[in-house]
Amino acid sequence: QNEECNMTKDQLLNVIIPWKFGKGKPRNALKPLLQSNKEGDVTRASMLAFNFAESSIADNTNNIEDGVVNHVQEAIKALCQLSGVGPATASAVLSAYCPQSFAFMDDEVIECLYEAKRGYTLKIYLAVNGRCVDIAEGLNGASGGGSSGGWTPADVAKALWTVATMSARNDEVGLCKVFGD
Repeated sequence: QNEECNMTKDQLLNVIIPWKFGKGKPRNALKPLLQSNKEGDVTRASMLAFNFAESSIADNTNNIEDGVVNHVQEAIKALCQLSGVGPATASAVLSAYCPQSFAFMDDEVIECLYEAKRGYTLKIYLAVNGRCVDIAEGLNGASGGGSSGGWTPADVAKALWTVATMSARNDEVGLCKVFGD
């Protein structure tokens, strides 16, 4: 566990946000809120989130259980303390930092894995992320890799996003490459 690991305000504003807005719908109304965060607040929130993320690996608390601290939930909540940061942006940060515990909350991933109305709440993120964890564990078990195999929740989310995007664009050639003829 690296207690010194953190994200800077510059990384949030100039790496994470442009990447997130480039993938999905830009939420330009959030920019002033994001810019209003102080450097120290971003550093502290990210250090706390990254420590919870590291703990999620150590004790495998990806699923909510009574009486057990849900480190995935706490990591998301730590970043959501920042102005303009909700579960989707927090998941962008954490899926880059700790892909073995966090999926990115893409619209397409929510549509694939969440049966109720799409939303961007912590509850919905935890449900979607839990499904990505379960799918990754299933794929790793099916390939003989066990729970430490090659698939992560972030990989599952990327695969779902890719197929959903290809399907929406009617990319028959690409889909045939993925699924065979």
